[in-house]
Amino acid sequence: MKHLLITAVCCLLLMSGCNSSSSDQTASQTTCEAGKDSMKYAMNLYRKVLPEHLEAYKASFEKCKVETLKEPGCLAYGMYQSYTDSTEFLIFEVWANKGAHNEHGKTAHLKQHIQEIKGMGDSSFKPNNVMVYICPNVN
Repeated sequence: MKHLLITAVCCLLLMSGCNSSSSDQTASQTTCEAGKDSMKYAMNLYRKVLPEHLEAYKASFEKCKVETLKEPGCLAYGMYQSYTDSTEFLIFEVWANKGAHNEHGKTAHLKQHIQEIKGMGDSSFKPNNVMVYICPNVN
């Protein structure tokens, strides 16, 4: 239930920056008709880390975040730690488009982060990922 609430809040935050008049909607509908390649791409990733790895996990993420935010297609990238369970995290990413996210997957800093956090996850936790395409001003 709390994951659903967090997802809803994140979606509302993403949409709160949109203002849409009828002329804006007409223009954005035209832009979005070009297909998903022209839309922003947002992700919410839920993770649970073993307690003994909390500090190393957060440190690795922060190193990766510094470099990720320099990527030209990255619009937002961060992580929240649950206040009710310090081992649970919500990672959020917003990209200019899916192609920019795909390029992120090829970066050395992400590959290093993935190697550093290997084995830190709680295997009893089922990761939940929410990925959406965002057409400007339609929301």
